[in-house]
Amino acid sequence: MEKKPKEILKIIQSGEHLFIPHISVDSVIFGYETNELQVLLLEVSDKVWMLPGGYVLKEEDLDTAAHRNVIERIGLENIFLKQFHTFGQSDRSFKNEIAQLFSHLSLPETEGLWIQERFISVAYYALVNKALAHPKPNFFTQRCQWHSVQQLPKLLLDHERIITAALAAFQSDLAAYPLAYHLLPKKFTMPELHGAFQTIHQKQLDRSRFQKKMFEYDVFERLEPRGGVAHRRPYLYRHRES
Repeated sequence: MEKKPKEILKIIQSGEHLFIPHISVDSVIFGYETNELQVLLLEVSDKVWMLPGGYVLKEEDLDTAAHRNVIERIGLENIFLKQFHTFGQSDRSFKNEIAQLFSHLSLPETEGLWIQERFISVAYYALVNKALAHPKPNFFTQRCQWHSVQQLPKLLLDHERIITAALAAFQSDLAAYPLAYHLLPKKFTMPELHGAFQTIHQKQLDRSRFQKKMFEYDVFERLEPRGGVAHRRPYLYRHRES
């Protein structure tokens, strides 16, 4: 049921007593489909989008707040979630953007609200199997949808910068561990994992060298051939902790 502007404003005003002031979390939730890396976004109004985010309850751990935020958006609990950066520039204040947001939501102009003050945002990135996710908007957004990281729509605040930093952190982390398997089904082929890596890095990777490196990690268990017939069919793999 859609909330009216007065109801939304009441919820926002009550937050001052529930949350730690000046600290927020933003979550870049990555999904993957057909050689395309995607990110989950919330539509505030027509053609204006934002990252899933939220605030930290006064009796809540920071990581718990981020995890809660992701669960509320996609309905999955067992996910990879990593803190990658804190955005706390001295001029990180978005009073004009908040005013525009209030206008989009048909809220009355209100001075001195806690959300209009400077916030430090602790950013996380999550990796999910998109096929298992059930995107859901929050109380003041219209839709929750996947978008290609290569074709982002207009974003509020500094969320485009946060997505760019999240992608760079993800790419860097892949050099230490093959995290991309989190984006795939539990059982996958090496060509599928190879395709995910190429998409994330946005470049071609030599297949034989890639497969040799994956086997060197010694974390993937080989299963039956896809389709059950060994001849000319790729083997399925899974992460040993899956």
